[in-house]
Amino acid sequence: MGARREPVNPPVDGSVNLPEILDFNLKHNAELPMFAFNQDGSDEITEISYLEFVRACDRVAHALRPQRTGEDRQVVAFIALADSVVYQAITVGLMRAGLVVCHISLWLLSCLGCIHFF
Repeated sequence: MGARREPVNPPVDGSVNLPEILDFNLKHNAELPMFAFNQDGSDEITEISYLEFVRACDRVAHALRPQRTGEDRQVVAFIALADSVVYQAITVGLMRAGLVVCHISLWLLSCLGCIHFF
């Protein structure tokens, strides 16, 4: 395995939002890992590059809002029991689709509370 190059860092002055930071990393750091993890019981490290993650986010955005049809900034409530990478891809995909994400934690709501919430 060859030496990794140093990443190019996006501005941290508040001039870019999360989806724009991903676009920056796609342009400058596409092959570098965004996530690295190992499966339970394995020593092998799995890496997900910025390119792979941004493509996953774009697939979510297109699946939920093809061609960005409909109104921008609609609020989408989001309840999921998923691993971190999938959860983040869905969250950012919703943002890239022009939607506003409202995460709902099942840990904070009782079953009865969930019924009344909806």
